[in-house]
Amino acid sequence: MSRQRLHILDDLLDVAEQIVTSSDPSGLTLRSLAAAAGASNGSIYHAFGSKDVLLARLWLRSTSRLHELMTQAMTASTGSTDTAGVDAVVAVALAPVEFVRRFPASARLFFAQRRDQLFSGDLPPDVEAELAATQERFVELLITLARGVWDRGDHAAVEAIAVCIVDLPGGILRRCLLEGREADEATAARLEAAARGILSVPLEPRSAKA
Repeated sequence: MSRQRLHILDDLLDVAEQIVTSSDPSGLTLRSLAAAAGASNGSIYHAFGSKDVLLARLWLRSTSRLHELMTQAMTASTGSTDTAGVDAVVAVALAPVEFVRRFPASARLFFAQRRDQLFSGDLPPDVEAELAATQERFVELLITLARGVWDRGDHAAVEAIAVCIVDLPGGILRRCLLEGREADEATAARLEAAARGILSVPLEPRSAKA
């Protein structure tokens, strides 16, 4: 796909994202996107094919943006040998704060909408494959972080990391977005303190099956 083509699709997704996050997702249709973007109906149908594909593409872009910020945070995290694993988890847990600041519309889409309520499962194979690959990359991130803290990648360890980098940021930032509040330094400080507190709780012993 050409660079120009990617740029045009990204512009269309920007417009669609604004429609979805400024009203109910049902307000977005391929026709409403065409009208808002000043494009022909045919070009919109050619680009996406259906509303579900359009919404899935929006979700994929939001997820990819967040995952990239999380990966960058993990890579850039520096700490002593004793705290490197915990510091990496905290850095990743704080990445969603940067996500909200840099991509507010994408963040509203990601945190305020459940994927299973945003679009149906009846999607083309290529879109399904991208969604599956995105989920796999995120699971790999969870496992990497868990091993960095506890040298474990079993369910209990991964679940504890998920609480730190999914549940905590999701709950805290969703409230900020719904109330129209800024994700300020105090918000980030509370998130960091909560993540460090969770990581300080010892894991249950590894099961025989792990």
